[in-house]
Amino acid sequence: MPDRSPLFSPLPELRRRCRRLARAAKDYTLDGHRLTIHDIRIHQKREGKATLEHVHSFYEGHVLLSGVGRYAMGEPQTLRPGGALLHGPHTPHAWAASDVSCVRLLVWFGLEPTIPAPRPAAWPEWPDLLWDLSLLFADAAATAPGWQTRVTARLSVVFSRLLTIINWPSTPQPVREPQPHLVTMVDQFLQDNLARPLTLDDIADHVSISQRTLCRQFQHRTGATVMERLETLRMDRAAALLAETEATLKEIAEAIGMTDASYFCRRFRQHYHVTPNTYRQDVGARARREERTTTV
Repeated sequence: MPDRSPLFSPLPELRRRCRRLARAAKDYTLDGHRLTIHDIRIHQKREGKATLEHVHSFYEGHVLLSGVGRYAMGEPQTLRPGGALLHGPHTPHAWAASDVSCVRLLVWFGLEPTIPAPRPAAWPEWPDLLWDLSLLFADAAATAPGWQTRVTARLSVVFSRLLTIINWPSTPQPVREPQPHLVTMVDQFLQDNLARPLTLDDIADHVSISQRTLCRQFQHRTGATVMERLETLRMDRAAALLAETEATLKEIAEAIGMTDASYFCRRFRQHYHVTPNTYRQDVGARARREERTTTV
């Protein structure tokens, strides 16, 4: 039987159309919930390549456009074009291409109030959704008046299908959230995954740009490199754990993605110019002085 799946544009063109979609996309109110679109992207995975297990603070929907993919958490499942996944906030997940490269559509969005998104027994495959997506991408390339209205309507179809994967109750109207930009997306990803051994490749893959572009744009906007920012966030988290918990140095090191407590102590001292133990003692001493002052 001949392949009747829709044909999509080459990858660079698909990415341009997704950027246009993301700029034109509007928020939705669905059954009393506010759905806020953060980003719409195209990701490609070369054969045999996998993403690091990670989490997000938002919902992430996937639709496989071409190739063969493999959901790599729990019971593995092979997905073909039309395969769809939906991960809720703070849900660990990972993905890999099988013996051929695959191309996915990713939609990142928020729901308020949030709804649990447990993994189903099997992820659905909707080959018919590919036709809706092919029409969506075609409208994203249009220039005639009214194209934004058409893509908004077609996106509502995509979100409606993805949300059927989870239990969808009716709840009150939520508060609108702003759309994040590159620095916000990187910062949120770093915060959500501090305990994981992140690399530049992991971070660039998350925001779907090259390492070189990521480093250039992030440093231009913040004055710091991505890895400097990661180190700062890790040290901030470590300082908070030292001040607020009785966790051991080894436990704190693991909580910020450093398996070696000695290495953590060296990095902490370079950052704060005191050892972790001295920092904890100083914080405790200050707290006791403040308590005595308040009592008096």
